[in-house]
Amino acid sequence: MICPAIFRKPVVIDHNRHVPSPSELPPIPADAPLRKVIEDRIDEIATSLLHEAVQSIEWPTPMPIEHFDGEVTPYIIGGFLYGLDLITEGRRVTRTDAATFVLPVAERHAEDGIPLPFLFTALHAGIRKLWEIVLESASEGDSETIAALGMYLADLTGTISVLMTEVYQDSDFALRATARHQLSALCASLIDGEPGSDVIAKQVGIKLSDRYDVLAIRVDVDEPRTTHEILAARRRLRLANQVFYGRGAGEILNTFDGHTGVILLPSPIVEPRDDSAMVAHLRALVDALSERLDVAIYAAYHPGATLEGIPGAVTEADEITRLARQLNREPGIYQLADVLFEYQSTRPGPARDLLARQIAPLRDHPGLLQALQAHLQHGTDRKAAAAELFIHPNTLTYRLRRIQDITGYDPTDAHQSRLLAAAMTVYAVEHAGTPIAATAPGHPG
Repeated sequence: MICPAIFRKPVVIDHNRHVPSPSELPPIPADAPLRKVIEDRIDEIATSLLHEAVQSIEWPTPMPIEHFDGEVTPYIIGGFLYGLDLITEGRRVTRTDAATFVLPVAERHAEDGIPLPFLFTALHAGIRKLWEIVLESASEGDSETIAALGMYLADLTGTISVLMTEVYQDSDFALRATARHQLSALCASLIDGEPGSDVIAKQVGIKLSDRYDVLAIRVDVDEPRTTHEILAARRRLRLANQVFYGRGAGEILNTFDGHTGVILLPSPIVEPRDDSAMVAHLRALVDALSERLDVAIYAAYHPGATLEGIPGAVTEADEITRLARQLNREPGIYQLADVLFEYQSTRPGPARDLLARQIAPLRDHPGLLQALQAHLQHGTDRKAAAAELFIHPNTLTYRLRRIQDITGYDPTDAHQSRLLAAAMTVYAVEHAGTPIAATAPGHPG
């Protein structure tokens, strides 16, 4: 057996060799070829690093890079260019320097509920990818630059790791999260009509108003199910909180979870109320949310609800937002009066069930359903209804007669068309998200 010790070379320590301290790292010349390669490919490199970082994490369900691109890539690029300027001068990237680019990203990910080990995995994968790119791009004259860059990256990786850890352990950060949770719990307590809301309010330092304007909101996306959709909802929650706090964190109570929620705003104790001003105020809030979250929003409000009346007002407002979206209305803010007919037509009970049965025979005839839908929308304007369906007006007339033959109700009769309109509303609500299948022009379905 050969002893490995035979092949070991004695270690010679050069006590005269100067080892640079972290603050004395070797500078990288401004005209270093490798530096120019990095600067010229900065966008491509940033995207590659982010892609490698995202792919390195074992997400419960697939996670597209686009989820992080808009919020993370600018910081990667900015940090790169700033760091290159520093190391050209031979200066290390300090905690303060790195914090400018690291803290915003780490805080966002912490608020979105991404575990800290995921960030470490992503960081190391990104650094490893960067080193691969550096080695692939280097030429024979870049040996000293590579050596210096390796020292900087090792130093920077440690700094970033410490900063991320401090964000997740930051007591102020935890306190802010706790305060948000307490405000949300107070809002939920008022919505549920539970006793003891006044006790919770005192704990959070909030004086309850006698009345609240109730605003229900619903983003125009389906309920989150995948990891990407859940994280997207958490991001919307984080961005929404920025909007809420910008308009008075202590007074805007909300249960928004990034998908749906309720906002309670203290009603001004002024008589008479200026309802138009209130609508304008709420519309501005909804518009601000929609712009910040970059998604369409359905909203409904109930003005001046008493503390005891909040649960009923929330139920009504939430149903209005759901109804407006199911009926494919334009996103925006609604009141009960805006969907009064549809709201009443879709109330659970024997009347709704009876209405549903009137339209049931047409479910196997999508062409007739489309014809009825267009006819009810355009009324007596037969040409406009036919044009929407890309058919001749005579074909529309034929289909309306077929509807009468099948259902027993004449769409051209004023009274019977109202009943069919109510039945179509019930159909739209029951089949929300399932468009009526298209049929070939001229085919009656």
